[in-house]
Amino acid sequence: MQAAHTYAGYLRAETLRVVTPYLVLGAAALLLAVVVGRVTFPPVAVESRMGTLRVPGKGGFRDLLDHPHFLLAVVAQFMYVGAQVGTWSCFIQYVQDSVHAPEKTAGYFLTGTLASFGVGRMVSSLLMRWISPARLMGVYGLVNIALLAVGVAMPGWTGLWAIFLSSFFMSVMYPTIFALGVGGLGENTKIGASLIVMSIIGGAVLTPVMGIVLQAASIAVAYLVPLAGYIFVAMYAFWGCRVKPVHGPVAAGKPQCAVEELG
Repeated sequence: MQAAHTYAGYLRAETLRVVTPYLVLGAAALLLAVVVGRVTFPPVAVESRMGTLRVPGKGGFRDLLDHPHFLLAVVAQFMYVGAQVGTWSCFIQYVQDSVHAPEKTAGYFLTGTLASFGVGRMVSSLLMRWISPARLMGVYGLVNIALLAVGVAMPGWTGLWAIFLSSFFMSVMYPTIFALGVGGLGENTKIGASLIVMSIIGGAVLTPVMGIVLQAASIAVAYLVPLAGYIFVAMYAFWGCRVKPVHGPVAAGKPQCAVEELG
């Protein structure tokens, strides 16, 4: 195509194929924003540590600095989303490079990881009836660390299936980090929640880092980046999510990871 001087036209045609879908999605998002902007939502009642329900105020950014578990949740969400997006973004190339499969076959494997993610979310919801969310996420984080270590050290079919299975264990992380992060924030719950949501920018930061490592070494070595993300998530689950009282008497025993119920 380059020899026939038709390659530039091909790229332009491929780019234009996605214009209409994105315009439709953008219009739908704007319509949703207008609807949300015109709807009056009821005030959110927050259950305090004293067991009473109250309507929180607006809260403030500075108050959030008194909650280490929240600050670490922002970083954990940043690292998790970066790990998730990086794992999926580079997976097709990993399949092509490690087992020399065609792009179409690699695409099928990527679709399978999304299905694995969905199954993992449903299974994890059931397991949380008997296992605390923080502990389950911590165990899942350790499993993903091991799986990605296999993917880095053993590129090939073994590494491929290891990275494939990591989607199952990453499925529980986003909602669990979010819930643990806003626990105990009281009137700062809303503003804290917005910051945790914005930390998904990690997907736009860590993925280029994977690209830099890929160019310097290999696609397998690039998976050390999401592996580092899961290390932080596991540390947050086991230690960082503990809610430490700031005001009032300190409860007996060690502080626990808590999810504040919103009414």
